[in-house]
Formats: sequence, structure tokens, C-alpha cells
Amino acid sequence: MSRVVVAGSKNVIAPVVEKLHELRLLHIVNYNGNQPQFEMGKPIGKAKEYSEDLIKLRSVTRYLDLKNKAPDKTYPESQVLSEMDNLLNNVGADVTATYERIVAIDAEVKSKQDQIKSLTPLAVLPLPLEAYYGYDSLATFVGTAKTPVDADVAKVSPVNEVYSGSAKNATFVAVFVPVEKAGEVSSILSEHGFSELSVPRLEGNVDSAIATLEGSIKSLEGEKAPLQKKLADMKKQYEDLMLATDEYLSMETRKTEAPLRFAETDNAFVIDGYVPSDQFSRLKSELESAAGGKLEVSLIADKEAEELVEKGEDIPSQMDNPSLVKPYELVTRLFAIPEYKEFDPSLLIFVFFPIMFGMILGDIGYGVMSLLLLIMLKKKFRTPGWQQLINIVMIASVWTIIFGFFFGEIFGPLGLWGRMMGHLSEHEIELAKQAGLYFGEGVFGSLGRLGPLGIFPMDRLATNAVLLLIGTSIFIGVIHCSVGSILGIKTELNYGEKKHAYFERLPVMLFQVFFSVALLGLVMGQSILTYLGVIVVVVSVVMMVIGPEGPMGLAHVPSYVSNLISYLRLLAIGLASVGLAYAANQLAFYVIMPMLSGGVTNSAEFSILGIIVGILVLFAVHFINFLLGILSPFMHPLRLHYVEMFTKFYSAHGGGVEYSPFGHVRRFLKA
Repeated sequence: MSRVVVAGSKNVIAPVVEKLHELRLLHIVNYNGNQPQFEMGKPIGKAKEYSEDLIKLRSVTRYLDLKNKAPDKTYPESQVLSEMDNLLNNVGADVTATYERIVAIDAEVKSKQDQIKSLTPLAVLPLPLEAYYGYDSLATFVGTAKTPVDADVAKVSPVNEVYSGSAKNATFVAVFVPVEKAGEVSSILSEHGFSELSVPRLEGNVDSAIATLEGSIKSLEGEKAPLQKKLADMKKQYEDLMLATDEYLSMETRKTEAPLRFAETDNAFVIDGYVPSDQFSRLKSELESAAGGKLEVSLIADKEAEELVEKGEDIPSQMDNPSLVKPYELVTRLFAIPEYKEFDPSLLIFVFFPIMFGMILGDIGYGVMSLLLLIMLKKKFRTPGWQQLINIVMIASVWTIIFGFFFGEIFGPLGLWGRMMGHLSEHEIELAKQAGLYFGEGVFGSLGRLGPLGIFPMDRLATNAVLLLIGTSIFIGVIHCSVGSILGIKTELNYGEKKHAYFERLPVMLFQVFFSVALLGLVMGQSILTYLGVIVVVVSVVMMVIGPEGPMGLAHVPSYVSNLISYLRLLAIGLASVGLAYAANQLAFYVIMPMLSGGVTNSAEFSILGIIVGILVLFAVHFINFLLGILSPFMHPLRLHYVEMFTKFYSAHGGGVEYSPFGHVRRFLKA
């Protein structure tokens, strides 16, 4: 990135802004008002008009419940301009009036429903509704009481009328007493657990009033239905045009309000910003041409730019990856934007994440199911964020199928794989177990078992396979963390922090690598590896003590060990999924089907009922396992990147600012 300053005459500010928006090259640094000779810029052109129109349009789109979506149709600006007045005024007014009437209907229906709710209990009292209100000399109490009130009311007010009735385990009362006795009667009623009810001001008996209200509600609902259909039809008709108009107004608002980010004098303006170094010449020539020579584009010296950074200004980072890696920028952004001098980890996520996902799930059946599901979702969810997420999981699903071949799993071990590809004979299985080389009974058809010592296809539930996968998980952890440490060393050197690089980042890598070497030596009985590992581990610990944190650096040593142990989740989560799939197969084929078939063990003799129930159980358990198998293999590798790897090199200085050039990528408007 190169730091540039654009300065020119104010009478060319409009064409300069237009050209900047078109080029989408300059990341503008907002003027902070720290120069007394300059003031904040002011909007140009129809800024107020565009802003008001945008607010009006968005209130209409809110009524229609428009959502961000992939465009089904694009519009030229000329068509948007020609239809915008009708859209904002006539269509907008119609939408607003329709929506407000629907809201009013909902409020009216709610009010009538509340009235019905209040009236229903009064049906047990023998009074017309007009009897409950309209008195000057009488006080009225209507509600529920826990105990009879007649006698106590008569004690304080000999003149009274009390009506009562029961419904739904509650006693409803209506008490009429002279106004002057209202206070005393209220106290008496409270002693009986009296709870007052609100009585609607209606006339006639309760049942007829409820019937009238229900009729009104039905009428209102009948009026509401065509209004809702009208809104739905208008949404369908105008949705794309409204989104295109929103895009146009947003663009114009951004252009006309852009000078608010500039520094200005009475006659000139100044824009600060960053541009990719290889695009500076293009930016300079295009802007100077648009301004007719009334503008100067200058490149700031690297030393001066560094001084600005030291004062707290962020150099924007441009995440520029190949199209295959591009979706993984989503995962990077969830953590932090890389700083200008940091390595963009999207490429690392692209390499490691799908392998970890596939190693955990590792099943051909689940992988194919996932791919088919994602292909359908890809057609439905076409916004950029969803497309990136779907592409990430699709690539991971391919690796799931690849590992499914390694593990010999199609909806679990020893299920469909064995029926399709075949098994080792019992004699061969016994010989493999005696030799300590049993990795599973499945074969690759006529090819038999493949790989060194015939470890493939690998039944993950076999003891030897578990031990091998433990070592594989730790090995992946060492590689993963070492890459992070190497990048951490490089980043610290980029910032000139040699002590942090060589006595903080480097010792971590040495410790983790040679701790694993020492552990391997112990397991294999190779004392040379053990001694070598211990020596380098001690050296790395000494380097930590010499480092920036001094002896306090040793407090992190347990976390370096736990980092490596954490990679065992690649084995453990996978085993949990395999175990559930295995249990589903065993439950369906060896428990439910034989049990419901009278105890027969020959699958050819299973009853129709046994087969149906067994398949239903099989489908239900595998479906649950599939859902868990998508979630867990996604979350746990994500954690291994964020916690175990990123902490060694990424965003140690607080995260960066993404390169965001002034301009707009058109979606609903034709270029």
C-alpha cells in the first residue's frame, strides 16, 4: 500500500469524486480536523435530496419486508431514474397506506379479542352489560373473590346488591354499594382476595356482545387478507426495482457526502488515503485527467508514512487470494482483519481446515449427503456470505469422502462398505491380530488391503488404528503450531521486534516440536530421540527465560503442552461420530430387525415389520449423527485455528483495517 495525498481546486471536486467512485482504488482516511488551516468538507450536489429519498424508500421496503438477496434482474440507471418518482410517491404511498391499514386492523382485532376475554367470565352473572356502568350514586366492583363476600359487604353497607357465579374454579362477583361506602367495601373485598376485572362499555347480554365482537373480528380478518395479498403482489412486482433504486440512491448519497471525509479551505480540498502501490500511476493519471489539470496527486515518502503509523494510523490490508481460497476469508474476518505487516491466514485455513474436517467426519455416505445438501442450498442462498460458507463446507465434504475411503466407512464402519467391497477372512483377521497389525477387516475389493503394513481401509474403532490416529493428530498439531510459530517470527521481524522473534516465538516452536520428539522416543524406545528432545526442550526453556517476559515466560509452558494435546480432538470427535454410526447399524441390523422377526438371524428371513422399523431407526440415528457430524467437524477445527495456531502469529497488535476503497460494486444496477 502507498500513502497518497490528492489536492485540487474546489470547482473540480464533483468530477474527482465521481472518478474516485468509478475507479474504486483509494482507501480514504477521514480528516480528523487537527489542522487549523483546514475545515471539514461539506456535502455537494443533491446530498439532502438523495438522503431524504433513501429514507423514504427504506421505510417502504421495510413495510414490504425486503431482504438482501442475490439479484434476479439488473437495471440501467436511466430506467431507475425514470421510474424513481413513481416508485417513491405513488407506489410508496400505496404501500404505506396498505401497511398502515393492516396495522390498524391488527390493533382493532387485538382490542376486540381483549374485550371478548374480559366479557367471557361475566356470562355467569345475571346482568346486562349496561348495568355495570353509568351510575352517579353507586360504586361498582366486578371481579373474582376467593371466598363469599355477601355477609361482610352487608356489615359495612346494609344497602347493597351482590351477584355471584362460578366458572373454571373461580367465583365471579359484582357488588353495587353507595358511593360513600366505596372505601370500606374495597377494604372488605381485599380481605376476600378480590381481583378486579375490566368491563367493556357495551350493551346487551354477554353472549350477544361476544357474538357481535367475533363477527367484527371475522369481518376485519376478511378485510385484512386481500390487503396482505396486495402487499405480497407489490413486493413481487417491485422488489428488484426497489433494491436497484436503493443501490442507486446509496451510491449517490455516498458520492455527495464524500467531501465530509475531506479537508477543505475556501478554494481547495485535500484527500488523504491509501492505494495499492501498483495502481498509483493509474490513479494519478485518471484523476488528473478528470480534473482537467486542476489537481495534484502526490505519493507520501515511506518514512513519513511510517511516522503516521507510529502516531496510530492504520495502514489498510488488502486480502487478495485466489478464487479457490477466497471463501476462507470469511473465517479470517470472524477472528480479525490481518494487519498490514501480517500474513493473511486465509491460505492456511484453506490448507488445514478441510483436512481436519474430513479427518473428523471421514465417511463416504455423510460426505455425499453433505455435498448434495449444499448443492441445493447453494441455489437457494445466493448472497455472498452464504455462498462463501457453503463453498467452505463443500470443499470440506470432498475431504470427508476422501477420508471415508481411507477409513472404509459408508454410514459407519463395517456396514455398507463391507457389503460392497468385502471382508478379510476370519483366518486373515486372526493372523493380523496375532501379529499386532489389525487395522480393520474391510478390503478394497480385489486389491485387498493397501498402504504400509496394510493399514487401509482403517477401522477407527480398532486399537491399532486408534494408536495410529493419536500419533497422526499430534503430528498435525506439531505441523500446524510450527507454521504458526514460523509466521510469528516473521511478523515480529517485520515490526522490528527481534527479541520477541528469537526469544519468544522461536522457543515456542522448538519446545513443541522437540517435546513431541522426546515423547515419540519414549513410545518407540529410541533413547537418542528422547535425549535429543529433552536437550532442545531445556534450551527452549532457557531462551524463554532470557526473553521479553523473563522467568514469567515459563508460566506459558503448560499451555504449549495443552496446545498439542488439544489436537487429539481430531481423533476423539471422529470416534464419537463413528461410535454412534456403528451403534445405529448394530441396533438396526442385529437387534431390532431380528427381534421383530421372531429371533431369526438370517437377513433374508427378516419380516416386513422388522425391516421397516429397523430402517426407520437407522435413518433417525444416522440423520442425527449427520447433523452433529456437520457441526462438530466445523467448530473444532475452527477452534484449533483460532486458539492453537493464530495466537502464535496473528493480530498480536490488535487487528488491522481492511482495505475498503471508495466506490461501489454494482449488484442490481448495470455497469
